[in-house]
Amino acid sequence: MAHENRLTNRHVLIFGGTSGIGFATASMALSNAANVTISGSRQPKVDDKVTLLRSFYPSLPSDKVAGFALDLSDTVNLEKGLIDVFEKATNGGEKKVDHIVFTATGDINGKPTVETVDPATVFDGFKVRWLAPVIIAKVLATNPGKYMPVSHKSSVTVTGGTNTVKPMPGWSIAAAWGGATDGLVRGMAVDMKPIRWNQVEPGAVQTELLQGYLEMLGPDGLEKMKREGGVTGELGQPEDLAEAYGWLMRDWFVTGKTASSDGGRLLV
Repeated sequence: MAHENRLTNRHVLIFGGTSGIGFATASMALSNAANVTISGSRQPKVDDKVTLLRSFYPSLPSDKVAGFALDLSDTVNLEKGLIDVFEKATNGGEKKVDHIVFTATGDINGKPTVETVDPATVFDGFKVRWLAPVIIAKVLATNPGKYMPVSHKSSVTVTGGTNTVKPMPGWSIAAAWGGATDGLVRGMAVDMKPIRWNQVEPGAVQTELLQGYLEMLGPDGLEKMKREGGVTGELGQPEDLAEAYGWLMRDWFVTGKTASSDGGRLLV
């Protein structure tokens, strides 16, 4: 039989969807005629990105994409804020979310090293990357079927990184943040079944987040990263990583897994 496009008319909600990999994933989903909702920390930026996405696909109805702001670092109001986003995105449960993509990282000013680490900074690193997906799971589990169908066709995909598997010098604390997410995915795949939980593990991807690190490497930082960051001789692009999230949404038989898109970094 003809192969189905499994994203057409599916509803994809992307936390971190206003920039980098999240924005590219939103564009990829729209290119497959999905319904897309993006979320970021500031409503003006969300609105601008919604307008930009609509301009990419002018033949699609404007209501194929929407966006709502939420500060994921506000742990006191996190659960309430997530429920509010789900209520708006689904119109009170009428337009259920089929897939959640989580690429948000939070506003961490640099990464702590062993010499500079303090408890507050360590816990700040877990607020968005780890705690927010946990509370998303709680909202789904305590409202079964309201916001997302309880089905193997539904998925949640979070974001890790290759430094969890192969840390660079000075990355031990940041590697632990990723390690916690890695364990979370496998646990949630069991506890939230049949909803599928997976993660994408990017290597060096040319995003706003990477730019600051490249500047620290000096004027030849970009070329150095290309030479030493893998075997392809190139940095990844957000559009490359979007395909990994697309696979994990489309493949109804994959759960508890990590999709690594790293240019071969783990080979060298």
